[in-house]
Amino acid sequence: MKYVTLVFGLILMVTLSAASAAMAQGWRTYSAPDYGFSMLVPDDTKITTKEFGSGWGGLVGDSDGVRVIGIAKLGAPEEAREIEAFGVDVTGIPAGRWTQIDSGSGQGWSWYRTVRAQDGGRLVFGGYGVGKRGSYLLILITTPEVFNAYRPDFDKWYNSIRLN
Repeated sequence: MKYVTLVFGLILMVTLSAASAAMAQGWRTYSAPDYGFSMLVPDDTKITTKEFGSGWGGLVGDSDGVRVIGIAKLGAPEEAREIEAFGVDVTGIPAGRWTQIDSGSGQGWSWYRTVRAQDGGRLVFGGYGVGKRGSYLLILITTPEVFNAYRPDFDKWYNSIRLN
């Protein structure tokens, strides 16, 4: 049992130090004009575009154990329940584990919901909603430990999101 605890501790230290490096670095604005949004990402984030099916497309990026996913479905707005179901499909985290933190409008959003979801060692933070060009799901996936240690950085990312 001591060996398992030691191994888990070492894995946690490596994960937190990698995330520390990611969060300590600079930020750049990533603009996705084809999808109608922009946001801050860590400088070293590798971004690739991806089609998710059913009209949803966007980007996926990774930076030291944190995954950013920005997805749009352009055109007629989706209902909240449809975007929520899509979020469950993308993350694999069941609907019962999603918690709404906030809601509102502004920064290009007609309406948005800020959410957090956790399932075991995975934590999702971000938001979804509707803007003038369509429906959006913008989230980060990390571990609960990294999220709690760097919450101000996750908030900075979230507050940088703009719909165009």
